[in-house]
Amino acid sequence: MKITPVGYALMGAIAYLSFHAVAGSQGLSQWGKLQDDIKSLEEERQDLLVIKQELQQQIIRLTPETLDDDYIEELARQRLHYVYPSELVLEPPELAPQLTENEELFALSN
Repeated sequence: MKITPVGYALMGAIAYLSFHAVAGSQGLSQWGKLQDDIKSLEEERQDLLVIKQELQQQIIRLTPETLDDDYIEELARQRLHYVYPSELVLEPPELAPQLTENEELFALSN
């Protein structure tokens, strides 16, 4: 059986279209990547919705009608490092500022 030039042209066109249907910029491989992107973005959206809900709850706790004194005290302690005068604050050694040898000498000279 002899293949005519039209047959070669048809086979080439079929091969070209098949390749681009699978590996092209709008082919199956790209579609799979887009599906993965959609899945990761949906997960990120769910995480952001949880964060949004938590922030809305914090806002509700700070509105004048539903003011939560314990929450305000918690914020003052965390963000402003507020402590009562009668409280004792202990710092773990790994968090305490450690001076290097040169800084100790500089501190003594001043």
